[in-house]
Amino acid sequence: MPATRVCTALVLVLLAIGDSVQAEPKSKPGDTCRSSGTLKFDPESYPSQRQTNSMEVCSKYRKSTCCNATHAHALRLKIREPVVAKFSPKCQALTEEMACASCHPLMGTGKMKNVCPRLCGSWFNACKDEYYAYGGAGTLSPCYGNALVCSPLKEIAGSGADFCIQMGFHVGSDDDAEGIDCFDGSVPEQVSEPEPTGSWQVRLQRLLEEEAENPSGLFITGVLLLLTVMLMGRRIVRQFGDPFGGDQLSLMEVRRLQQERYERGEQMYDDETDSSSDEASTPRQAVDPMDGEAEDSAPVAT
Repeated sequence: MPATRVCTALVLVLLAIGDSVQAEPKSKPGDTCRSSGTLKFDPESYPSQRQTNSMEVCSKYRKSTCCNATHAHALRLKIREPVVAKFSPKCQALTEEMACASCHPLMGTGKMKNVCPRLCGSWFNACKDEYYAYGGAGTLSPCYGNALVCSPLKEIAGSGADFCIQMGFHVGSDDDAEGIDCFDGSVPEQVSEPEPTGSWQVRLQRLLEEEAENPSGLFITGVLLLLTVMLMGRRIVRQFGDPFGGDQLSLMEVRRLQQERYERGEQMYDDETDSSSDEASTPRQAVDPMDGEAEDSAPVAT
């Protein structure tokens, strides 16, 4: 059926969308990824070096990260919030920095759990005049018109540490070494092994598992397109027949059955054969030529 073949093609398209969802290389014990913040990582995976096209968001951590293309949608949402709220460029930049913290290899594996106090202070100073509101999880979120109560950040949080805590982060101490003991936004020098290419079955399974929990707009569009093509394909087959040879196959099958019946000695007639046979079996009456002359010589009554 054409719909089945089209479905197969669309599955391959979905695989291309989730091309980066592949098996992770093994590393040292204890380096496995752990879910961080709003991002959920596979507990059996390890930080990997991502391909350029599979790490468009928070790409500065591409050489070693637990993030992959399936996390791009959640990251974009967090990064776009201050943009939609029209916060200052500096506040937007630092908010993006904090949103990408989970993609840091040490933060993604749980080896580094705290944010450096100085980074929290810089973030607070850049956003203190912007308006925030409490979200459903009890954390702060940028206010862009959909909240009932919005207040300037400086009236909600008293310091940078307080701001980070209310945003869901753990704050380190002033004695922590920045970039080693606490997250300061810098990129580590470590480079992980490149992610290997897994089988398409593994990639499809991983993609569907990730998208089932937090489906992206592109994935939803692909599913709707798949369903639309399936319905249209069935309608086309009903109206015009199978353009891929389904009708031709049925005709060949009928001819094969007819041939088998013929070989068994069964005689078959169609309508034309039956009518011609009847005409052939009906005896024709002889016509006397004298009858024609008699008819010609007969007087015509007036």
